Amino acid sequence: MEYKIAIPSYKRHTTLKKKTMQVLAHYKVPAKLINIFVANKEEAKNYRETLEPGTYGKIVIGKKGIREIRNFMARYFAEGEKIVYLDDDISKIWQCYSKGDPKSKKDNKLKQLESFDKFVKSAFKLSQRTGFHNWGVYPTDNPYFMKPTLPDKSHISQDLKFLIGFFTGVINSHDAEVRTISDKEDYERTIKYYLKDGGVLRFNNISCNTRCYKEPGGIQTDRKKENSRVNANKLIQNYPDLVKINEARNSGFVEIRLRDSRKAQSPDGEKNLKGLNSKSKKKRSAKRRKSRKLTAK
Repeated sequence: MEYKIAIPSYKRHTTLKKKTMQVLAHYKVPAKLINIFVANKEEAKNYRETLEPGTYGKIVIGKKGIREIRNFMARYFAEGEKIVYLDDDISKIWQCYSKGDPKSKKDNKLKQLESFDKFVKSAFKLSQRTGFHNWGVYPTDNPYFMKPTLPDKSHISQDLKFLIGFFTGVINSHDAEVRTISDKEDYERTIKYYLKDGGVLRFNNISCNTRCYKEPGGIQTDRKKENSRVNANKLIQNYPDLVKINEARNSGFVEIRLRDSRKAQSPDGEKNLKGLNSKSKKKRSAKRRKSRKLTAK
């Protein structure tokens, strides 16, 4: 299975070198897969001078602005192509396990993800099997709120849950990738794939260590509280059944939460979701075949 890695970056050539590129090197990700998208020729020059030769495939000059670069990247790749989007300041990729009782959040602990390639390929396989073409990870690396990795795959959800932009994969849809806003653009992408496919996949046992709003450069260069409010209201207006203000968060910016109020969300611990448990699917098919044979007799 082939996929491409796309990393949008703005004025963070040193951060990219020290963080995400080091993570990819740790996992021995082939350089040819890695595409770095920058704002202009001057930025491209800075990145080429900073990054080690042979550690990446291409540096692509796109457009300045998070909305603009997201739209550019989606159009750069072909329809249906498998793309992994990564932020430029990832220092660790974590997997959550239980050290005791899987139902006890206090027993959850984080270990470094063993294989990037194996995880990504399994995520895309599940995406193809379910028909849900956008997958992502848990938005914060706090094991207390994450789900431990379990054999029944109950750590994977497929209802409407936010897929944060720092580590997400898509089977590229040019229509679903269209961004109309900058701040909260990853909410908009999640919603569009959810409406197109009827679900999105979130691996609630995987997360990253990233401090995107504390690093110099990047999205926060243009992030303003007024834009946050305007964009939040735009999403609420466009998708009133899916988006609500998140009163529980007090970041100084207007925060939102996703929930499909038209139908019940998948309960915690739900098993055998669509396409998630292939063994159970095979057992059900075998039972149906057996039943048909008995009826025929």
